[in-house]
Amino acid sequence: MLTAVERGGVYLPNCGLWMDARRAKPFAVVSHAHSDHTARHQSFLATAPTIDCMRVRMGDAVADRGVAVDYGEVYQHGALRIQLFPAGHVLGSAMVRIEAPNGESLLYTGDFKMRAGLAAEPIEIPQADTLIMESTFGRPEFTFPSSEVLQQQIRDFCVQALAAGEVPVLLAYSLGKAQEVLKILQSGDFTLMVHKTIRALNPVFDKHGISMPTTRPLDFLNMQDCVVVMPPAARKKIPRGRQRLAMISGWGLQPNSKYRYRTDAVLPLSDHADYPELLQFVDAVGPKKVFTLHGSTVELAAALRRRGVDAWSLSGNDQLELF
Repeated sequence: MLTAVERGGVYLPNCGLWMDARRAKPFAVVSHAHSDHTARHQSFLATAPTIDCMRVRMGDAVADRGVAVDYGEVYQHGALRIQLFPAGHVLGSAMVRIEAPNGESLLYTGDFKMRAGLAAEPIEIPQADTLIMESTFGRPEFTFPSSEVLQQQIRDFCVQALAAGEVPVLLAYSLGKAQEVLKILQSGDFTLMVHKTIRALNPVFDKHGISMPTTRPLDFLNMQDCVVVMPPAARKKIPRGRQRLAMISGWGLQPNSKYRYRTDAVLPLSDHADYPELLQFVDAVGPKKVFTLHGSTVELAAALRRRGVDAWSLSGNDQLELF
């Protein structure tokens, strides 16, 4: 039987398999290259783009331990059949489908989104008996505007800042979000100045078929007339001057978000599924049982139960409702 527990990653105790373990393991499956899903494993399974991103971020010694698996390819791990499917989250991100010899199947989503993006492979949704799904935005108030609206908001923010003689600074995480922003701005007449951690990853996107725009290295003393894209952690290096800052985050749907991030705006572009997408995803998978993981786990599980789905938080904090 394919059962799972949350222990700084997802662990299947009856078959000894780790997914997205945050501490080094003898063997694990890595869904994507964000730092909260990776560790210096002795051996790991991932897509080739994820391994290439890990090479940039963690070095050759770690990346060389990776076993690259194409989407849909079957990897035999003992008695288990493992397949990776595009998760739509960032370049190379994968959902993990595991099938036991008796035909029982489990799907672990990792981070995912249903909306098509400009800098990630479109999602492909397999079916499974048991579903372990992320639930970051698992409450009804998290319903994002359309991609077209969000893309226009980002371009308008930059145009308006430049017209006012200010430098638009977009704060976006180096892997995935930054490249999505750059692709959005690619069609405009912008001079793009980009932090070194983003520029280091851009060639990986080019290598795997997502063409990135030409960018300049970030020069804090010469930002005028440029659109600057940098990770939030680098903002403390911004010199005093005329800048207009925007955080790129799905949390921008919260009314107080710009005060929390201390920016002029928070533009709610996200690489995670919103609430309607989470519900649509469960319908598409058609599982017998659902476990929610990360974020609004209890709220999403309760909402799914109200829809007739056998759903529970993997953390075990559910409260039974009286119907």
